[in-house]
Amino acid sequence: MKSTKIVNIKKINAAAEQKVTDEIIVEKILNIFVNRNFYFSLMCTPNEITELTIGFLFAEEIISSMEEVVSIEELIENNICVILKKDLEKDFEKRKAFTSGCGKGSIDLSIFEEFNLKPVEGNTKYSVNEILSMMKEFNNKSQLFKETGGAHSCSICDNTGIIYFSEDIGRHNALDKVIGKSIMDKLDLKEKLLMTTGRISSDIAVKAAKIGIPIIVSHSAPTDMALDIAKSCNITMIGFARGNRMNIYCGEHRIL
Repeated sequence: MKSTKIVNIKKINAAAEQKVTDEIIVEKILNIFVNRNFYFSLMCTPNEITELTIGFLFAEEIISSMEEVVSIEELIENNICVILKKDLEKDFEKRKAFTSGCGKGSIDLSIFEEFNLKPVEGNTKYSVNEILSMMKEFNNKSQLFKETGGAHSCSICDNTGIIYFSEDIGRHNALDKVIGKSIMDKLDLKEKLLMTTGRISSDIAVKAAKIGIPIIVSHSAPTDMALDIAKSCNITMIGFARGNRMNIYCGEHRIL
């Protein structure tokens, strides 16, 4: 399914107005079924929906690896069904909290109640120049944003460059897509780096801690709760990485 759509618009500026066409991003409902029962609906850009589903279920702590997945099938009308080796907890729906941001992010309430996140390992160091160079490459890959101005992007990188890249209307979805790719490929993330175009909110920091990625870089800002989580989980957090500058909020021991 195409991720963009051409529409007719009236364009107005100080000099004139004219009727032209414009390219806008497509938004669809993705219905996720687990063990043939409806589980959740996400508003998303309709690409990489298998990766999105796997990343979402991992972030929701429904799965911890592909070993728990029997099958995953993309159905008609943007529906997807995942068959697991185990049954879901019956009370799981009651334990969810909706989060800030684009799309429908959600995280388990027990994370805030117990804060049971482990410190992230990984001591690979990145230079400032490496990070800024990767951010430039990252921004140049954002084709959907160039076409529509309506997409967020995420990537997982190492010091050779970008490994995975995904775009979506929602920053949570873009992150879940690259998480899904890493889980499907069984990639060890403890020496990798996460890049995002969105602000770093608490739920983004929680997802990074869950997958064990030690560095988060954004060209936007973090929130105070995200910073608290990063400090508690030994995550390096970098914001406003633009041009030749960046702000290191915590974990500067990994930055050269």
